[in-house]
Amino acid sequence: MQNLGRRRPRPRSAREAGAVAVEFALVLPIFLALVLGIAEFGRAFNIQVSLTEAAREAARYSAIHCAEVGYTALSAQNAGVAAAPSVGLSTANISISYSGTGTCSANNNSVVTVSYTTPWMTGFPNLIPGMPATLTIQGKGVMRCGG
Repeated sequence: MQNLGRRRPRPRSAREAGAVAVEFALVLPIFLALVLGIAEFGRAFNIQVSLTEAAREAARYSAIHCAEVGYTALSAQNAGVAAAPSVGLSTANISISYSGTGTCSANNNSVVTVSYTTPWMTGFPNLIPGMPATLTIQGKGVMRCGG
């Protein structure tokens, strides 16, 4: 049978095997930092989107229902909590205020800020000096009162 231009693999020496181990040891920390950083960023982005949606929904609820009898800020906060089921929000994480005169009336805005603090998912940032032990993210929603 003909060789058809293929070379036979030559056996690796012990020195080459050691070089591969050194290269692996040099590249592994960089690769792990990259993968863990991507995971942390993805989680933070997911939380940010959820908090913004919760703030938007609470602002919408507040702006539409504030003139109704029996409206409370707690009901708007509950609407915000329900809008972000993937994040463990409570009503204490949601702050509602009104621009202008400080009441929900015509030409004023309902301004909702949602703040959430969570530990890092991987714990990797805790190994970096100067990094905070927790991740704090905020979302904000604004809607004109009266719809």
